Amino acid sequence: MLNPENDPARLSDVAFESSAAIPANGKATHEAVANATKNTPSKTMFAPASRKAAEAAKKGTTSTSRTGKAKQVSYEFGKPPKGIYVKVHPSPAYHTFNLPVFVNENEGTFHYINPELFESGELPERFRNVCKLMDIHTAGCADGTFFLWHVFVSSSKWRKAAIKSVQEAQREFVIVSSIKARQTYNVEIADQLIPEPKWASLPSFEQMLMDAFDSNINVADDKVVLDYMSGGVAAREDEEDVE
Repeated sequence: MLNPENDPARLSDVAFESSAAIPANGKATHEAVANATKNTPSKTMFAPASRKAAEAAKKGTTSTSRTGKAKQVSYEFGKPPKGIYVKVHPSPAYHTFNLPVFVNENEGTFHYINPELFESGELPERFRNVCKLMDIHTAGCADGTFFLWHVFVSSSKWRKAAIKSVQEAQREFVIVSSIKARQTYNVEIADQLIPEPKWASLPSFEQMLMDAFDSNINVADDKVVLDYMSGGVAAREDEEDVE
């Protein structure tokens, strides 16, 4: 999430003026502006790195870590990134199947549903109909990052192809791309030696899931359920309350 101070949408509201160009009365004069332009180095929020840093980047030596023990601190659900080699965790402990979930596609959030509640019949029918079962596989990318590869349970061709892609990625690094016209995936096996993902750096699988899910739904009147059933009204009320 972007820090509000770094939000590109707000940059147009920031004045990039040199203090030397504005007299004490707050009104710039042509003479003051000219002098400031001539004598004051240009300042910008988007200043470049030093020449030393640029040279280091060209040589691939930008890291200043003294320990080499840097690790990813958050995890999220996703599909294999385009054009990036991925490999799936070899241990069954880092996989799970048939988790009941609600995915809010408008907000891009994932919510775990207690299985007993999911099967109890207590959830509103309209909400229950959009809930899904999901398989989750821990995957590592060639760039050193990790994600939770999710595959929805269904009878579609996409699921069948996704399962085969996951199985292939368990054996070796692959690039996965979709073939929409055929509802399948293309798997490109790496033709170069890629270091094994640093699986040992990962927290427990349960901790990764806790980090990735936005909430757990344990009761039928959970706020997530009520917000969905309101048809958008609840979200509007929340915004008005904030204002």
